[in-house]
Amino acid sequence: MIKHIFLIATVVVVIGLSALLFTLPTTDENQQSSANDEAATSSNNVLFSNVSVFTGTNLIENQYVLVKDGLVTAISDSSIDVTNDDNVQVVDGQGKTLLPGLLDSHTHSYGSGLNDGLRFGVTAHFDMFSMESTLAATRAKRDSLQATNESDLYSSGTMATVEGGHGTQFGFSIDTVDSVDEIESWVSLRKQAGADYIKLVYIPNQSRIPSLSRAWAQEVINQAHKQGLKALAHISTHQAAQDMIEDGINGLVHIFADKLASDELINLALQNNVFIIPTLAVIASVDSTGYAQALATREGIEARLSSQQKSTLLASFGADIPGFEFALAKQNVKRFYDAGVTILAGSDSPNSGTAFGISLHHEVMLLAEAGLSNQQAISAATIVPADIFDVERGQVKVGSRADLVLIDGNPFAELDVLLNVDSVFKNGYQVDTSLASQSNKNEKLDDISLSNFDTQGLATLNGFTWAKSDDSMANGQSSARIELALDQQKQSTVLVVNAKVDAAFAYPWAGAAVGDFMPPVQGFDISANSELMIDIKGTPGTYRIMAFDANAAGIPPTQTIEVNEQWQTITVALDDFAGFDPAAFSGFAIVAGPTVGEYEFSLDKVNLK
Repeated sequence: MIKHIFLIATVVVVIGLSALLFTLPTTDENQQSSANDEAATSSNNVLFSNVSVFTGTNLIENQYVLVKDGLVTAISDSSIDVTNDDNVQVVDGQGKTLLPGLLDSHTHSYGSGLNDGLRFGVTAHFDMFSMESTLAATRAKRDSLQATNESDLYSSGTMATVEGGHGTQFGFSIDTVDSVDEIESWVSLRKQAGADYIKLVYIPNQSRIPSLSRAWAQEVINQAHKQGLKALAHISTHQAAQDMIEDGINGLVHIFADKLASDELINLALQNNVFIIPTLAVIASVDSTGYAQALATREGIEARLSSQQKSTLLASFGADIPGFEFALAKQNVKRFYDAGVTILAGSDSPNSGTAFGISLHHEVMLLAEAGLSNQQAISAATIVPADIFDVERGQVKVGSRADLVLIDGNPFAELDVLLNVDSVFKNGYQVDTSLASQSNKNEKLDDISLSNFDTQGLATLNGFTWAKSDDSMANGQSSARIELALDQQKQSTVLVVNAKVDAAFAYPWAGAAVGDFMPPVQGFDISANSELMIDIKGTPGTYRIMAFDANAAGIPPTQTIEVNEQWQTITVALDDFAGFDPAAFSGFAIVAGPTVGEYEFSLDKVNLK
């Protein structure tokens, strides 16, 4: 696929002179515990009375569903007496439909994505590329029946790509596939990191960006299967799809729309039991249908969208791109589905024109528009992905986890009703779906440490993520890369920044940044702190620290510092950032420039004091 399509797990925002990429979900246990107290009721014992229930295969009317300790314990067409149990929440289901929690089979989950998804009833994300440092924690959380305000996360971790290929352009180092001999160990490392399946990128026969060769892609598939993992392929053409199916792929990520699917290819997919995650929502965005923009302004929807959801849903790819014809994509989905090929609902959020949670609803509706029945489309977001990925989700039966969505109305009669989410239950606890309860803007930071490289990787305890920052996102030609490395002197993990400052931009910069830059930014309150402290060493010269707040515009307040090849602790006063509002803090950037040249510098112990 070409560089500008299906940008994985990427939201690029230019604020003043900063451009950041965020790719990690928020997973800190302390933050989660605090959020849990506010996000859910105190009991995971619930009785749904007189409700229509979609079991995953059938819709049954006038049922009583009892949940005890986060599990479904009874489903009956007769009333269940809980009058002697004060710990059971009774929910009147008259005129409503109880669905299994929705499953999004293609996301790139970061930032508030797991929160935003859950508020729309998406109780699990199947992530198709993110950094691996949090996978162990997310595995533990999804096995728990504790209260949570986040969807569960399954992930491929790092995807299989080559040096300079798709997935390497986002400012942080990833483990690329550099030779066919390394593929066995590459797959093993993904499995050790906690990946649930393997995703590879196969976009041959184009000159824009390097790709795995067919032979290398086939070896990735073979090694994934040998190590007990499914293999999925990111493709964008009919030929690439055929190559991968012939070579044993389990699933295709994206439907191609460069030509009509041939009978030969459809039969091949059917014979090989291949599944397809079409991601029609993002193809509609590429083809500039305007669907997402209409959805964002739909009555009753806009008020339920977070700032992150609004910004990505209203974003555009900017131009129609050949090979992504939405009408043809729908035709291909219908041809595959009518032949019996399994179709899964996946949104590819948060690409332009998509957003966590809401775009899975959109994808279900687009699948119906492509020719699936309402029930088939809903199944593609519930029991079908649960079966494909072999997870205990996606159905309502005795013994199942109580991840449930209560819909006001009957989406099987009128699919638009699916958007009328009445309430969401995760592990049996009712989730507080109000935006106010999930906003942490203008609160004081729980932790004033802005670097936890040894224990958190690029994530921080307060939910931020370190990322590269350079002027390339403002049409400059400077570049930066960041990676974590062991510093021999400190005997600890530090952030290493390689920066190339180019004169093509009027005020060039390249470096690293940390904070919350999702528009509209409201900020955090750090007014109780007076100083920023940084351990830094690097190529000798003058560097800059830029401070960002939600109320600022244009060039951010800046202080210069002198750096040399020895570690030193530099302290700057927040009051010396002229015009900076610490009560609306959104982030810091530490950069080289405007003096052109190549720089390498290391950061550690970035703290507020």
